[in-house]
Amino acid sequence: MKELLDLPDEMILAIINRVKPKFLLLCSLIGTGNNRLERIVLEKSHSLDLTFDYYKSPYEAFMKRFYAHAMPCIYNNIQFLAFNLQHLIDISTFAEENCGGNFPNLTHLKIMIGKKCIGTGTAFTLGEP
Repeated sequence: MKELLDLPDEMILAIINRVKPKFLLLCSLIGTGNNRLERIVLEKSHSLDLTFDYYKSPYEAFMKRFYAHAMPCIYNNIQFLAFNLQHLIDISTFAEENCGGNFPNLTHLKIMIGKKCIGTGTAFTLGEP
């Protein structure tokens, strides 16, 4: 980890931007005690896309950790939020319990209705055969 810290911020950001889905990065770095990495990640947490998952996704287990540890650190920074309809209750509950029912800097919201195929992760919309 020391070698990573010797890199310039721009190079660390290039590495961070390659991690998909980004919420995994947030879960992994926030709360580690590495102030520099946390600062870099938090400064770039303006856009949050939670539309990566599909039915029985392996990421479902990380969502509890995300809402408990990462989201409280970034909700003030979020300007764009995209999520699948199935996350609406979790996001709404988080907002009610932690930030007075709203995200203070949110300017763009995207709620996806469609799901992704169980096996492949390929997107499909409701009503398709």
